[in-house]
Amino acid sequence: METKQDRLNLITNVTGEPYQPVRLYYNISNKESVLNIFRKLQCLEFHSPSDRWYWFYSEEAKKIRFEKSYNKISKENGNISLGYFIFLDNEKMILEVRSFERVLAAISFFKTRLNWRIAEPVKLRLVNKLSSCSVDENPKPPSSFADFFDQDNNVVVHDPEGLTKEIELISSQYATEIEKNEAITSYMENKSKYPLSEIEEIPVNIHGHGLSILEMALKMRQIEAWEHWEGNKSFTQYDLIQKILKHVPEHTS
Repeated sequence: METKQDRLNLITNVTGEPYQPVRLYYNISNKESVLNIFRKLQCLEFHSPSDRWYWFYSEEAKKIRFEKSYNKISKENGNISLGYFIFLDNEKMILEVRSFERVLAAISFFKTRLNWRIAEPVKLRLVNKLSSCSVDENPKPPSSFADFFDQDNNVVVHDPEGLTKEIELISSQYATEIEKNEAITSYMENKSKYPLSEIEEIPVNIHGHGLSILEMALKMRQIEAWEHWEGNKSFTQYDLIQKILKHVPEHTS
């Protein structure tokens, strides 16, 4: 029987990773300071017609490792754009990239160059879906991600404070710690059995272990998207967690 993969190709970026649009939002306290840093970075270039700062896989960014690293990619068509920055106003800026891997690389790369007090990433919007094209098609990326992320009614926004309140409410209904933990575990398990929304907004925290937590969250989302692309449409985060738990030693707490 012919499978989906016999007829369609997975759309990937030139750097090798699956195409999954992401928009990262920054809060800015000093736009001129950000611009001064952008002007000094050789891997950034301002494009006046689109009013964007393009981030290229060149100069300072060459050391970033992707599925296909810098030295393994043909440069026949010039510099490779990893994404672009757009100032929404004097206090907000976005970075749009074409993969989860690129947004993680961007956060780490610019964290050491943009002081978080002048420009701090606070949230991102992402597409929990892999894309395909016919074997004879040459896919062209959109000029912007407005169709994905500008329609607020299509974006499921995750509210950590709201989740905390829900857990506190559940906990308040039980007397012992054992009962509370069992009820909370059951609640979280049930939530994980629903498929991820196609477009989500999640908070970003660059402090402490925030980046490691974000990396794990994106990897788990990508695995679910991959399972769905393979045809396993019923696969959820719950199934992934059960797979992970099978490989955890029994004596691990």
